[in-house]
Amino acid sequence: MIRLVIFDFSGTLGYYDPVEHQRIFEKLREFDLPENSQKQIVALQKALPEYFCNATGWNGLVDKITQKLGIVLEADRRDALAAFLERKLLCKLFDDAAEAIKSPQDKAILSLSSKFAIESIPELRHFEIFSPDVIGVAKPDKKAFLAVLEKMNAKPEQAAMVGDSLENDILPALELGIKPILIDRKGDIEIDNPAITKISSLKELKKYL
Repeated sequence: MIRLVIFDFSGTLGYYDPVEHQRIFEKLREFDLPENSQKQIVALQKALPEYFCNATGWNGLVDKITQKLGIVLEADRRDALAAFLERKLLCKLFDDAAEAIKSPQDKAILSLSSKFAIESIPELRHFEIFSPDVIGVAKPDKKAFLAVLEKMNAKPEQAAMVGDSLENDILPALELGIKPILIDRKGDIEIDNPAITKISSLKELKKYL
């Protein structure tokens, strides 16, 4: 019986809004960013997940962005930009995340994003959040999954892992004996392992738990 569901975050429960990335880039121009370009926007969009993984707070995120873009900010302007990002750079939940939120099992999030970026979403307040800055190890290292099991007092066979990445979420869980559930929203991931459950929406999750 599954009593613990471990969710990946980005691509599984939520996503980063590209519209907000554009607004953020416009805001950065006020902080002496060189000429705005689509190439720079795309580069920033690609880099943000890595920045979230390694930053320990909004000021730390500002430091990583400004270092990448070659901007030097005074302390007060750094704080102002951090406050802006905290208001604007919020992850949004997929519509079907409500199915995960109301599930009766214990719920955890094992993410490559830092905890500060996830815990700002009020709907996820009942989830235990495990991120590299919290447990000191990151997926796909199996130690990350074991850290969740230990903290949540669950055995592998009592847990399910729901994620959108075979490498980061599904295969490590499978090796540990955790039930692997792959969410493939676009229908473009090919698998031939019957031990892996594949869904296209979290609305399907209930029948596999």
